[in-house]
Amino acid sequence: MGVDSANPYQGIVDRNVFGLKPPPTPPRPEDNKPPPPKITLTGITTILGNKRALMNVAMPPKPPEPAKQKSFILAEGQRDGDIEVLEIDETSGTVKVDDFGTIMVLDINKDGAKLPATPLAPVPVAPPGAVGYRPPANPYAPAGDANPGGLKTIPTRQLRLPPSGVPPAPIPSIPGVPPAQSGANSSTAPTPVNRGRPGSGNQLQ
Repeated sequence: MGVDSANPYQGIVDRNVFGLKPPPTPPRPEDNKPPPPKITLTGITTILGNKRALMNVAMPPKPPEPAKQKSFILAEGQRDGDIEVLEIDETSGTVKVDDFGTIMVLDINKDGAKLPATPLAPVPVAPPGAVGYRPPANPYAPAGDANPGGLKTIPTRQLRLPPSGVPPAPIPSIPGVPPAQSGANSSTAPTPVNRGRPGSGNQLQ
């Protein structure tokens, strides 16, 4: 028996007079998989010869938990959940990871943490030849300081002098001590002092 006699309707199927189309191929599970979370490579360490990769991963939400940032420190061949470090090259600064089933290579220069660029504040400079320029006040000087530069000045004391025409005050006398002589201005004779033995009558003039 031939092939045509086995299925007499095969000719109708081959002609497809109704324009039938084959059923679509079902999608593969990996095609409906969401994109892997973003991984930021924050560093590579080789302390004590043990290479480890430091990463921050933007973990997707898992109800009832919301999306969040999670830090990982993994060695080669170590896995934590859906994140696995496959290879670490500290010389080139690259890390090969398995990110939720997607194999990728992270570069410390391209996939590392970016620091925000903050412009420096300009420093005021006196223009050349400016007249009446005053430097900016010291922000650390106490409030109400009359000196804007913040430098402390030592107060001065005025010297008190006696009024003109007033004689100086007399020098007080001390018992047993002859008064001070004023030299040529003194008209009194010096008083003899007894330096001999008591009762001997010998006096030194």
